[in-house]
Amino acid sequence: MFLKCIEIQGFKSFADKINLHFEKGITSVVGPNGSGKSNISDAVRWVLGEQSAKSLRGNRMEDVIFAGTQHRKPVGFAYVSLTLDNSDRAIPLDYSDITISRRVYRSGESEYYINKTLCRMRDIHELFMNTGIGKEGYSIIGQGRIDEILSTRSEDRRAIFEEAAGIMKYKARKKEALHKLENTKQNLLRIDDIIIELESQLEPLKDQAEKARKYLALSGELKELEVSLYIDSIEKNQAKIKDMEDLFTKIRQDIQNENDRIEKKKQENRERAERLEKLKNDLEVIRNELFEIDRETGRYENRIQINVEKIKSLESGNIAADQDIEGTKSRIEAINRDIEKRNKRLENLEREHENYSNLLAQAEKKLGEIIARLNEKEREIELMKQEVMDKLDDLSESRTRLNSLKNEKKALKERQRKVSDEIRKIMLERDQETLRLEEAMNDLRKAKGLLSKQKEDLNEKEQIFEQGKTEIEHIREEQNKLLQELQSAKSRRKVLTDMENSLEGYQHSVRAILKACSENGDFGGGVYGALAQLISVKEHYETAIEVSLGTALQNIVVRDELTAKALIEFLKAKNIGRATFLPVSAVKPRILDQNIINQLKQEKGFLGLASDMIQCRKTFRDIILNLLGRTVVVNDIDDGIAISRKYGYSFRVVTLDGEILNPGGSITGGSRPSKTSSLLSRSRLIRELEKRVEALSRRSKQLEADCAEKASQLVEMEENISRLRKNYQDQELIVLKQEQFVSSIKESIGNMAARQDMLKVEYNELEKNIKSLEEDIKEEEKRLSSIEESIELLRKTIEENQLKNKEEQASRDAVHMDINDYKVSVNSIIESINYTKETIERLDEEKKLLAENIQKRLEAQVKNNERIEALKSEIVGIKQKIQGYQEMKTGKSLKFEALQDEVAVLEEDVSQMVDTLSSHNETIRALQEEFGKLEVRQTKFQTELEAIQNRLWDEYELTYQTAGEYRKEIQSVRKTQERINELKAAIRELGPVNVSAIDDYSKTMERYRFLTAQKDDLIKSEENLNRVIQEMTSIMKKQFVEEFQKINYNFNVVFRELFDGGRAEVVLENPDDVLESEIEIIAQPPGKKLQNMLLLSGGERALTAIALLFAILKMRPVPFCILDEIESALDDANVYKFAEYIRKFTDNTQFIVITHRKGTMEYSDALYGVTMQEYGVSSVVSLKLDDMKKAVTG
Repeated sequence: MFLKCIEIQGFKSFADKINLHFEKGITSVVGPNGSGKSNISDAVRWVLGEQSAKSLRGNRMEDVIFAGTQHRKPVGFAYVSLTLDNSDRAIPLDYSDITISRRVYRSGESEYYINKTLCRMRDIHELFMNTGIGKEGYSIIGQGRIDEILSTRSEDRRAIFEEAAGIMKYKARKKEALHKLENTKQNLLRIDDIIIELESQLEPLKDQAEKARKYLALSGELKELEVSLYIDSIEKNQAKIKDMEDLFTKIRQDIQNENDRIEKKKQENRERAERLEKLKNDLEVIRNELFEIDRETGRYENRIQINVEKIKSLESGNIAADQDIEGTKSRIEAINRDIEKRNKRLENLEREHENYSNLLAQAEKKLGEIIARLNEKEREIELMKQEVMDKLDDLSESRTRLNSLKNEKKALKERQRKVSDEIRKIMLERDQETLRLEEAMNDLRKAKGLLSKQKEDLNEKEQIFEQGKTEIEHIREEQNKLLQELQSAKSRRKVLTDMENSLEGYQHSVRAILKACSENGDFGGGVYGALAQLISVKEHYETAIEVSLGTALQNIVVRDELTAKALIEFLKAKNIGRATFLPVSAVKPRILDQNIINQLKQEKGFLGLASDMIQCRKTFRDIILNLLGRTVVVNDIDDGIAISRKYGYSFRVVTLDGEILNPGGSITGGSRPSKTSSLLSRSRLIRELEKRVEALSRRSKQLEADCAEKASQLVEMEENISRLRKNYQDQELIVLKQEQFVSSIKESIGNMAARQDMLKVEYNELEKNIKSLEEDIKEEEKRLSSIEESIELLRKTIEENQLKNKEEQASRDAVHMDINDYKVSVNSIIESINYTKETIERLDEEKKLLAENIQKRLEAQVKNNERIEALKSEIVGIKQKIQGYQEMKTGKSLKFEALQDEVAVLEEDVSQMVDTLSSHNETIRALQEEFGKLEVRQTKFQTELEAIQNRLWDEYELTYQTAGEYRKEIQSVRKTQERINELKAAIRELGPVNVSAIDDYSKTMERYRFLTAQKDDLIKSEENLNRVIQEMTSIMKKQFVEEFQKINYNFNVVFRELFDGGRAEVVLENPDDVLESEIEIIAQPPGKKLQNMLLLSGGERALTAIALLFAILKMRPVPFCILDEIESALDDANVYKFAEYIRKFTDNTQFIVITHRKGTMEYSDALYGVTMQEYGVSSVVSLKLDDMKKAVTG
């Protein structure tokens, strides 16, 4: 697989559509700075799914769309597509070529395509998975990659190795799993709180549900008896109403008889009216017919006038046609005479053409003979000239050789002089270098002493710095623990606050009322709230007070009885259950006698009255006394039994653990579900948690400040250490340079001695060569003189032959002139012949057209005559139709007058019928008055019936039809009423009943079971997440170590090849923690000691970073790789090494190199040049270097 083509349009500076086609091997993209060549690399990164505008050197994704220039408007979208050769099926799709595209609009809408089919960005990522191609892989390597390797930030450098090792996806999944684990823990905490709250609600709900079932049984019997009485009353009233219906029937019949008589009269009247209407319609029809006859008569008279005009026009046309025909015949005769004249002219021209053609052929034959003689003589002259040129070449070569020998002799003399001078100079320099060596050795000893002292200072400061880091780590550990505790407290506070706001734990009916008051302000502010919301208790007494109040905690405290009544109506209207209300105006206190209280204070275990342990507003004190004024709180059940026995079980006793000793002797107790909050304690817990959160936050801020102070000290210390380290490194470089300086002086002295010996040998050789050159110069001067004599003889012979050719050339020119004259005459005659023929053809055509025109005129005259006869016949027919219409008009007028007389008679009959109908209507009104009196009596019975039915509906929401299923046989109305009273008394004795408790208990139990199951699932999920995190950590460690070793091996190999020796390695500073350890890059170029990469020169660092990238590519080859100016920091020699090394990878990887370095270009197979011929708009030119080489050598 390799990259075949890139298409770009509207992307950054590429305003116009461009296509870049690539072959295997190396393609370089070159151009000056700012021309937009790196935009090609950005385009590839973008189409592969890059979402970061910053990575594309912009601020927003809209910045990639061409923004326009002074002379160009901005474009509306950016488009890039890549076409890859997939003939090897490296991508598992059945296509030889695969094209991926991306388009983005200024609106922000982005589109992705695979082979022109719309897809998702995720589909493109999955398509290239495991191929090495992608925005995160190594298919695009820019200067940014080099910067990451050279960065002093460990995390930047480490990211490169993690990406190369292929653990980035595991790292992302681990982070996601840790986030899910934290969410799971928070959900577990919330569910635990809700489960504890539900456990505290289940027991009181169970008691309420049992009480509600008894209530439903009694109310069911009461309903059957009351419904039966209502049905009996309804049926009695229905019988009375039925008797009234018979009287209504008779009166209705009398009214119907009168209506029948009226209807019969009306029918007769309708028939007369219909006859009258018909006659009026007939009159209107005849009136319209008369109007139509007049209109048609006028239309036919107009047609006669129009036909007369047409006849006149046709006759005028015939006269004009006769005149036109005569003129046309005259023109035909003139044309015939012209044609005869031109035919004679054509015969004369053809005879002249034949004469001049013969003369032209004779002249051309003569010219050919002259030219043949001239050509033969010219060839002879050219041969002699060529011989002269050859001699001149020999002459030039001889002169050049002679000059060369002389110059060489001169150069040797000059070189001999310089060698002598240089020998003397070297002797002086050797003496000076010996003095410099002694000074350099002294400087080196001083530099090494200073380096040793700086090392000691640096080690001491680094030790103090590490101690400071350890202190910060301890503070951060404490801070992390504190933050976890703070998060837990905040989470628990949020759960309790949410439960308080959502009224969690309250009955459905209570919640509905409290929400209505809170949200809408209903009931005029007469609702104070649930009892649990209005009181507070110390934590020590909460259990005792909670079991004492029981469900009364959910009782709603209201201002008065009217508010309670309104709330009950609200519950009925909404059908949302029942609730108990405590009107402040009606509830009276119930308290123990003060003497008994005084005696109880002396009893063992007595703690006080329950009412005294509650804090509330004074307004609600009577309600508290009513509920708890006769409840005593004791220490434990033994104390409670003793007190209850002594006072004869005359009041309620409750222990701190929640056991209750009821008046009369019954005892309630046992285990209670463990809980952290209840309706009573929830508000207290929220307040306590708020205080706890505030305290933890203050401590967290204090730790943060301590940490910041320590960190500030460390930063200052680190800056000091950095300065010391830099000074140490600078001094180390000074020592290294001084050592190199000493070595270079020694090497220089040795080189000077060797150079002096070489120069002496060279001086002797130069002396021998000068003598040999002097002999060669003499021989070459003799050869030069001989060549000059031969050239002079040939020139004289050529001049003689050229004089003889001049006469022949004069004859040739004269014949040429004759031929030209003949050609002009022949061409002129041919043009005249052609023009004459064309004129004759045109005249023949015109004559033919004129004859056709005459024929058309004659045919038109015949048609005009036929049309005139037809129009005259039509006029005769129209006059006959007009006569018929006039006769028809006379008959219609007589019929119209007869119909008018009949209409007048019928109108008189209709007027008399109206008086008869008025008499019958008076009779009907009398019957209707009697019917109305009966209706009043019936309404009375009906009202009574409806009142009973309304009571049935108001009390039980039943109609007479639906109430039948509850009906029971009534033997005695009195006994039935007595039983109803007994049932009502029994229901009153039950007290407040929460009917919805049955459903609430069922739903609460169902929710409790559901949440318990959810809790088990979350625990399992937490265990699974911990196991997955451990497995991924293990996989990441194993894979990172294996791939790191491969990279390390390849790094050393590539480094040695690029640097021609040396060695390099990557080292984990903490091998025990491979996933977090910092990574150090160590390099030793040839002739230098092993050191950190940061201590190398700029060029060496860049080449080392490139070696590391090539090591990764060697381990993970990619189908194609785009290199964006990564060799810009290298010198020329290393650029050639870089380019040569790329060539080794081209068997498996195709390279597109964005560069401006000559060495890289020379190793390329093809070049693309990016320029800005128009300001702000990039354009591309291409060149294949193989084709250029062939053109140069061919």
